[in-house]
Amino acid sequence: MKAVQFTDFQESEIVEIEREDPGPSEVEIKIDRVQLSVTECDLIMGVQKKHYEQVKHRIESGDSRLFGHEFCGHITEIGTGVTDFEVGDRVYAPGKISCGECVYCDRQYPELCKSKQGIGYERPGALAEYLLLPTEPLAKLPDDVSDAAGAAMQPLASTILCVDDSGLSSGDVAVIYGAGVMGLQCGQIAMLKGAKDVFAVDIDERKLDLAASMGMDPIDGTEGSVSERIKTRTDGIGADVVFECVGGPQESATDERSPLGSAFQSVREGGTIVQVGHIAGDVSLTPREYGSKMVSWVNPQKGVISLGPNSDNGRFAPELVADGRVSIEEFTTHELHGLEKLDELVDITLNKPEHDALGPAQLIL
Repeated sequence: MKAVQFTDFQESEIVEIEREDPGPSEVEIKIDRVQLSVTECDLIMGVQKKHYEQVKHRIESGDSRLFGHEFCGHITEIGTGVTDFEVGDRVYAPGKISCGECVYCDRQYPELCKSKQGIGYERPGALAEYLLLPTEPLAKLPDDVSDAAGAAMQPLASTILCVDDSGLSSGDVAVIYGAGVMGLQCGQIAMLKGAKDVFAVDIDERKLDLAASMGMDPIDGTEGSVSERIKTRTDGIGADVVFECVGGPQESATDERSPLGSAFQSVREGGTIVQVGHIAGDVSLTPREYGSKMVSWVNPQKGVISLGPNSDNGRFAPELVADGRVSIEEFTTHELHGLEKLDELVDITLNKPEHDALGPAQLIL
């Protein structure tokens, strides 16, 4: 089979690798589509952020089949001990792989495992024609979910946890800072949970128009104080929940010149900020300001978490898309064919405005 192997940062080659038989708890997946996150693309370019040292070590050791945790495919072979999946099942991977041996795993909290393996980081990812995985991180995709949506499904599974952990209730006012993929997903799920109003803040007119088409109230972040406009719209109270979906390098958690700081200024006393975007580096924070305002700054759970006896976020995400309650395909604006297009995919995903792209580019295999 063909697979991408990295020889250095910004350097890769397509190699032929022999397919292996799945182990007793594994399945073989034929990859149909794959997209890369901005973090993965940054790491390919050598940006020193989370996972950099790990990626560097993998490259230097020659074990460098990296990246590709956002994908969809169909199962072509199952191990002897697999009972919950069958050949032909369409799948994606909302979770990671826990060690099964640490104290957290032993006490039935695998999502808190300190030795989790991430697809494309600790083990090979989906930049290949086939991929072997244990069944733990996998979930099935209904027939009504397209391959384009299936490859983009993993962020939605994470978004469900972001909204669930926010404590948002019916009648609440929510604000989304950053109307990108996960921002607009947060907004859609907040509306499903009964939010009274959802304000979407961005500086991209196209994203603001998309937010409006989904029923959100767009706010152009370039036009004056965002927090003052939100307070005006809420009788001076502020938002109950704010989702900070911009991430990246930021200076302050309280100064409105940073998205997180603007989120702090926009949230009401006793409200909640949910940190959806990954912040790079450090931010300045005066704990007393958060304490005086009684604001909770929440880092949401990750992985696959039970939502109750009937479902978990990994299974629930594709159900929301299949029945039309949440829409995610609008962000798949660029499709490329073949692993040979990897460099172009990285360029599009990192430079979306230059390519008129809304979300990550996808490779069709």
